[in-house]
Amino acid sequence: MCQDKDELDRLNVQVLLIGFGAVSSARRWLEQTCDDFPLLLDPEREVYRLYGLEESWLRSWNLRTLRLYIRLLASGRKWRGIQGKSNQLGGNFIVDSDGIIRLAYRSREATDRPAVDDLLDLLRDLEKDDSGS
Repeated sequence: MCQDKDELDRLNVQVLLIGFGAVSSARRWLEQTCDDFPLLLDPEREVYRLYGLEESWLRSWNLRTLRLYIRLLASGRKWRGIQGKSNQLGGNFIVDSDGIIRLAYRSREATDRPAVDDLLDLLRDLEKDDSGS
């Protein structure tokens, strides 16, 4: 999403990352990935529960996840070790300015996320709907 920050700004979208790890781990993660967006920490995982996100060892650590880590390491990424609770599954949510959830995508496994292009298409469609065109 970092490479799409200009488009997100044009669409007047605020991206908010929510994690549950320690502050030091979160800072390192932002430095290594993308620090263009604010990161809130939810160590008690209250937001995760409110949004219906799940935990699963089996779905977090499967062959697809292991292949992803191998590919990332082979491409030169550094292993940061397991950060926090590695069985927590994530998700992507689009919430409009009125607080209405326009997209609720709960990951079924660790590597399961919608494509950024699909998220941008949805945001563009929502922009069109809001402008009446």
